[in-house]
Amino acid sequence: MPGRPLVDSLWSPRAGMLVQTHVDVPRPTAPDVNQTRPYRASQTAPDDGRTTWIVLSVFLTLIGIHALGLAGSAIYPLVTAGGVVCAIIGLRHHSPAVVWPWGAFVATGVLWTAAGVVRDATNATGDFTTSRSLLPDMFALPGYVLFGVALFGLLRSRRGAGERAALLDGIMLGVGALLLVNELLVEPTLDIQGTWMMARIAVAIYPAISMCLLVLAARLAFGAGDRSPAFSLLLLGAVALLVGDIVFALGEVGTLVIPQRILEVPYLLVPACIGTAATHPSIRSLARSAPSQGPSLGRARLGTVAGALMVPLVLIARRGLTPGRMVALALCLVLAVAAIVRLASAMRQQVASEARLAHQATHDELTGLPSRAYILDHTDKVMAMSRDTGHSVALMFIDLDQFKLVNDSMGHAVGDQLLVLAAQRISSCVRPNDVVGRISGDEFILVAVGVDSAEAFALAERIRRVLSEGFYLEAGEVFISVSIGITLATGDASSTPAATLIQEADTAMYRSKDAGRNTVTMFDTSMRERVARRVGLDRRLRHALAEGHFTAYYQPIVALPSGRVHGFEALARWMDDGQMVSPAEFIPIAEESGLIVPLGKFMLNDACRQLAWWRQSVPGGAELCMSVNLSPRQVRESDIVDTVAEALERYELPGNALWLEITESLMMEDSVATAAVMAGLRSLGVRMSVDDFGTGYSSLSYLKRFPVSRVKIDQTFVSGIGEHASDASLVTAIVAMATALDLDAVAEGVETREQAERLVDLGCRSAQGYLFSHAVPASEIPATLDRLGIAGARRSVPQRRCAKAAS
Repeated sequence: MPGRPLVDSLWSPRAGMLVQTHVDVPRPTAPDVNQTRPYRASQTAPDDGRTTWIVLSVFLTLIGIHALGLAGSAIYPLVTAGGVVCAIIGLRHHSPAVVWPWGAFVATGVLWTAAGVVRDATNATGDFTTSRSLLPDMFALPGYVLFGVALFGLLRSRRGAGERAALLDGIMLGVGALLLVNELLVEPTLDIQGTWMMARIAVAIYPAISMCLLVLAARLAFGAGDRSPAFSLLLLGAVALLVGDIVFALGEVGTLVIPQRILEVPYLLVPACIGTAATHPSIRSLARSAPSQGPSLGRARLGTVAGALMVPLVLIARRGLTPGRMVALALCLVLAVAAIVRLASAMRQQVASEARLAHQATHDELTGLPSRAYILDHTDKVMAMSRDTGHSVALMFIDLDQFKLVNDSMGHAVGDQLLVLAAQRISSCVRPNDVVGRISGDEFILVAVGVDSAEAFALAERIRRVLSEGFYLEAGEVFISVSIGITLATGDASSTPAATLIQEADTAMYRSKDAGRNTVTMFDTSMRERVARRVGLDRRLRHALAEGHFTAYYQPIVALPSGRVHGFEALARWMDDGQMVSPAEFIPIAEESGLIVPLGKFMLNDACRQLAWWRQSVPGGAELCMSVNLSPRQVRESDIVDTVAEALERYELPGNALWLEITESLMMEDSVATAAVMAGLRSLGVRMSVDDFGTGYSSLSYLKRFPVSRVKIDQTFVSGIGEHASDASLVTAIVAMATALDLDAVAEGVETREQAERLVDLGCRSAQGYLFSHAVPASEIPATLDRLGIAGARRSVPQRRCAKAAS
């Protein structure tokens, strides 16, 4: 590859990451996302609403038969009663969150069915004489009241943003329509001479009441909430009622001369739409509010307002166009058009502003992907829909393993570039309906609907492979790996909160990291038990630290080949309810919660106290040293230099009696800040050691720049030196590097004599492990020193004592 020579390499024998720094790099090609067979969505979709459309088809067929007059008057009660029955069945089957408005709709249907039967029996239509029966109106009018109550109940359950604007728009529409109805229908009806006043009132009151219902229906249409099939059917029923009242009233007064069966068609659509809506699965989410409206709905509202403003002009023109009225009409028209244009401009600006703010609130500014808030809301919605459709929902937690290293070592600008490219690659692997979001740092979430476990795993593997390809950044080519956790929720788990699903996927992702990273793990219930145990450990850990239940164990560090002790490593131990808790369990919890800071301070003071006692009381122990682990959080969040200085002063120890062990990752996090802390510690005479050297992202430049005096060879290399030539070569390279940089090298995890002898052959002069001694409490150290001896207490015998040390 062309470019300048390699300046510095970050290498890890275990992690396998190599970052090459050069200038002239070729442009990356788009990853071939078609190499893997596309996964298909699950075809199973029970309860998908097909029954609803069958029911609607039946209703429309019956209404058509009624309109053609093929069945006499039998269809009217059949359709109205059928709507009531369908509504009851749908409510029992789907169990919506808010039931009582639907109960009002059912009661409305019952009353209107009775009104229709009575109206046919009394032949009241078109009768304005005193013999007209008002009994049908006594059933119908309470039905209107219940219909309005039902609409109001749905409005209360669907409250959201913009409700005041929706109410005002509804009032404008209702008032405009009422002006027309009053002019064209109510006043002419009430002015009919030679007819019974009660009959005229009975005919005119229905359109007037309908206009009041129009305000509620308009507010429901323009307000917040999901616009599902059930919602659309309800609105269609409300519109049909309004049309029916106007058309029926015009037919009664003789303005429209059409058969009564045609006049009844809109009324039959009302129970048909309500009953059909109740059978659709989306009735469950009908009460869910939504925060914003779409542009098309904004245009509909604008048209409504424009129509309402034009009503007075129509009424003026209808009453005759005298010259004076024509001038007034023209001026009013100009005023109305100017108001409409201004309103349209304001609405466009508002929609654009709301869209921009909504996008900023729900999307990540860097990558453009949805944010955590959007992912939580979207996941809750698809989980609710999965209950209706039966589709499973897969949620993946994707973590870039080496992002922190790249971000801290190469700069935040390069890290940002890596995040953007990673987001693009993840997005290129998914279907159009899948949602990819960035929730924090280098963590991404993918939500896929309608996939089974095999398909979800295949998709995750595809993402893992795509992200493992090299990234061409401004600083050079970078290779990373990714750890992915998956949780799969089926329709019967639709009540599971999105936050719980993310936590489950996060848990599975950490299992991937524990398994060596660059892997995919599926969540199972056993992990949930481990999460519960982890939460319990966190709680008990806090109490244990406050109550002093921690203690320090000490493992000897010996000289090779003599096997004599020249120091110790202090290791935290926790006895919980009579059982020893593994440090592998509680140390990560303490690190995440910040409890590692007070725990580290306790370990430092206890280790210094013990060392001071042994140096004074054990013969030949005046030169013994102590190693204490230093957490990255102790460096970042505490005044560690002052803490160490106080401990040395309190126990009258020289600085060179204390070794502080740090990890490679700490040196990589923030070289300037870390170097300042380490320089302050070095000024106290304290010596620094790099723990588990070779397992992270080792850089020779860091060892050269920081005041490090020792490297500790990780036990994963030591365990294989007698069996694998590669491990022996790595140990040889580390020892040679340490010698060249004038550093000590200590081998960890030595368990057999063969390993100790091989380490001596490779040039290593210090070691610790079970071969010599387990970590033991302070009370057992004197006996351990008697068994192993103290380095420097007397001249070492120039022979290998590893066998004797193990005996």
